[in-house]
Amino acid sequence: MKARPFHWRLPLLLLNAAILLLAAGCASEGNLRSYNRDYGQHLDSAPVYSIENVDDNHFKVHVQQGSPSTGPGRLIYLKQAAQEVAATEARRLGWQSWDVNYVEDRDQGWMLILLAEVTRKNPVELAPSPPASHP
Repeated sequence: MKARPFHWRLPLLLLNAAILLLAAGCASEGNLRSYNRDYGQHLDSAPVYSIENVDDNHFKVHVQQGSPSTGPGRLIYLKQAAQEVAATEARRLGWQSWDVNYVEDRDQGWMLILLAEVTRKNPVELAPSPPASHP
């Protein structure tokens, strides 16, 4: 039986490589959630987000969006998205109040990434008033 030339196997090798890269990409993006789906939005930019727990009083929200919308409006929108994600997660944790600080935003042209740090405000506990003395 005569062996087939190598170029016959090339399309099969390329297909296998493409499937492997696609699987690796899906695995690395597994923790990202769709803002549009989770919050009932219908935006062309399709931002995604993830939540990183730090400790009982802190977590971080990462929001990223591709480049259909450009300019300062995109950053304003991502801050609103981070605020909404932060509020939903804080309420889910049972927090009464919290602060959202924007740690950094990186504009890579094709992708804008915003990192927000969320800190729980611990409620002020008032000292119980002393019992009234009865004469």
